[in-house]
Amino acid sequence: MKTAFTPFLYTILIIYILFFTRCTNSGSGAFVKDIDGNVYPTCTIGNEVWMAANLRVTRYRNGDPVSLLTDSTAWSKTTTGAYCFYNNDYSFDTAYGKLYNWYAINDPRNIAPEGWHIPTNEEITALITELEKDPANAGKLKQNGLGGYRFYTGATFHTLGFNGYWWGANHSFELYDHSPRMYTGMADVQRNTYEAGYGMAIRCVKD
Repeated sequence: MKTAFTPFLYTILIIYILFFTRCTNSGSGAFVKDIDGNVYPTCTIGNEVWMAANLRVTRYRNGDPVSLLTDSTAWSKTTTGAYCFYNNDYSFDTAYGKLYNWYAINDPRNIAPEGWHIPTNEEITALITELEKDPANAGKLKQNGLGGYRFYTGATFHTLGFNGYWWGANHSFELYDHSPRMYTGMADVQRNTYEAGYGMAIRCVKD
């Protein structure tokens, strides 16, 4: 009984190490905490340290609240920072985080945790390069948070669990469940302000 059980324990230990070090060992601190006390794992892809889960914060860095908007009309018309849960269902928060509009991303009070920032175009380009070199890196982003998005017109929700959509500093970027490729430009908010009403997740990058 003892000799049969010991190899099983070793197998479980190896799986645990491979699974968790893959997405939490950033080499510069495995976790990051936001102003609300939410804790996120991190992962290193190329030369950048990324959050390995979607942002869940409800306040800007200075403590001011980000508005929770569940009403579809209010979401479509607002021009200030707002967030929601997918399908307006709080139970999705832990697994997928929150969906934010562009105004929350672009607010000077800063929604990213201290020491972190919204990814730049250059960082997204570098991420795409790393995924092309090693598609396994896509798993670090997929593991926590293919949380879909909220459409700007009608504020409807789409693709939970199948696609991940995240805000960048200038463009959004997306990752499909069936593909290791990264796509950009779903919403070019600098040209089309109505697209600022998309609700998408946030993955921050370490400063």
